[in-house]
Amino acid sequence: MGPSVKRRKVSKTEEVNFDPDARHEFLTGFRKRKQERIKHAQNAAEKRYREERRRDRAKLREDRAQEYKQAMEEHQRQLKRIQEEDGDSSENNPEEDEDEEEWGGIEEPPAVDYEAEYIDEDKYTTVTVEEMDASREGLRKAVRGSDSEEEEEKEEASAEEATPAKPAKKAKKATADRPKKKKRQFRYESKQDRKVNAAKQRLSKSKKAKARREQ
Repeated sequence: MGPSVKRRKVSKTEEVNFDPDARHEFLTGFRKRKQERIKHAQNAAEKRYREERRRDRAKLREDRAQEYKQAMEEHQRQLKRIQEEDGDSSENNPEEDEDEEEWGGIEEPPAVDYEAEYIDEDKYTTVTVEEMDASREGLRKAVRGSDSEEEEEKEEASAEEATPAKPAKKAKKATADRPKKKKRQFRYESKQDRKVNAAKQRLSKSKKAKARREQ
């Protein structure tokens, strides 16, 4: 006899439902998902590039710092070596160093003081050239000197007017007999000449110092 109708269970078939929106998005979203994958790959590559660039800059800074440190150490060694050599040379030649260190300053040019005579037939003129002091006191002295010279010239002119005029022949003879003074020539040294003279002076000083040491 078969089983009872009440105890027998019949399995119910499940219904399959499709979401039209999800189905449409899946079917039409291939390009969108592809673009998202490309963008994600680009972002990851850019991130890796920035990280590598940061590491490269850090390494470059370290290399430059190391090079700077080495250059400073080399500079300190060279400076120390030069100082030691200078100290040894100064201990060996103290007199020569003293001669080289002595400097008398800039040599003043010779004073421009001279007289020149200009002879013209029956009269002559004497011109005196003197060095001028640019200070206030020097200017005052120059003004007082010019005033006194003008007074002397006036007195001489009045004395000449008072005395009778001499014949032109005698005046010409007197001027001819008077010896003419040679005009002084001035020579200005160029920069190269000054360098040569300075080198000669240093050489002369070193020779004198060497002669003193040999004595």
